[in-house]
Amino acid sequence: MASHTDLVARIGEAGAVPADRPIDRARRIVTAGTLGAFLGTILALFWLLGYLSPARMVLAAVPSVIMLVAFVVVWRFLDDDARGTPIPVIARTLATAESPYSRYIKKGANKGLLVPVVVRPVEGEPFRSVILLRETGGVQVEEPEVGTLMALRQVERGMGELANIDQVTPEQEALRERLARHPRQLSNRAPALPMRRGSLERVPASAAAEWWGALGAGLAVVLAYIWVIY
Repeated sequence: MASHTDLVARIGEAGAVPADRPIDRARRIVTAGTLGAFLGTILALFWLLGYLSPARMVLAAVPSVIMLVAFVVVWRFLDDDARGTPIPVIARTLATAESPYSRYIKKGANKGLLVPVVVRPVEGEPFRSVILLRETGGVQVEEPEVGTLMALRQVERGMGELANIDQVTPEQEALRERLARHPRQLSNRAPALPMRRGSLERVPASAAAEWWGALGAGLAVVLAYIWVIY
């Protein structure tokens, strides 16, 4: 168990909720199926190189194009209705015994610094969470001053995920001013909320089964289709 002063680790103990909503499953299955379709197309074209006419090579790409359209639809055009309306909040940075070095994510697309915060929604109960201050332009993020107030939004009610807000609401501004004048109105000991896993995470086992099953199905269907047109 993490120390009481290791807030990032301690808040992380609240756990992660599986990405098992319909939108998560659709995105996971379609993404894996698209990957399988592209892989099947590449393998088949390489295998049959010199045996397919230009017209049949175009036909061979049809399943991949269909899957690509489905991929764009589920990621760009399907609303994440299960999350509901984002909730405006004010987050205040907390002190932690963990060094900035140990909290810095240096690999992957989301590089940046993990910072513990306590959060007061405009409507709702306070909670603790962790935010990621992302690098911009490859510049390393500096540790914010403890007690910094930030206007953010709670992505999903009951979950700890926070994100930037497009426009600060008047209620948020009033709440920020009130907390700046009276910081004790927001206790640092609020309960931590869990995070929802990403749609493409292959945890738990059911998510992994959906991912690999869809990838294998996409691969097999495309190979069978190209064999038929060949």
